[in-house]
Amino acid sequence: MRILASAYSAGDVIVYPYRWAEERSQARAVDGVKDRPCCLVLTTADKNGREIILLAAISSKPPLSDQVAIRIPDIERRRASIDRYPDAWVYVDEVNQDRPADSWYLKPQTPLGAFSRSFLSKVSAAIVGNIRAGAIVARR
Repeated sequence: MRILASAYSAGDVIVYPYRWAEERSQARAVDGVKDRPCCLVLTTADKNGREIILLAAISSKPPLSDQVAIRIPDIERRRASIDRYPDAWVYVDEVNQDRPADSWYLKPQTPLGAFSRSFLSKVSAAIVGNIRAGAIVARR
């Protein structure tokens, strides 16, 4: 299945089979265990110029001691249409990367909602900082 990245914008919250670093390190499911809300954080290109998107997981579970996440304010949960969760966090210490042109995981869908530019800027800055520090796990 192919999907054009232009179908999404930075900050969009979509449903995606996010694969946690723990699932990968334990050689558990090749795909994420379940579909979950994820935020499209950044769009970049690989060395061949192919588009890559970075997706951050969103969870109603608070981060463990070895995880880094930003609590999502109430207004942002409403904007992203994930306000059914009394609390939610966007994880900034790991991301999944995917190529829209040849993805098996991205599917045509209307985003659930989107984060504001202000909140996305905070999330993006944390992720970029972790990438530059070499502390982020990106996979798919």
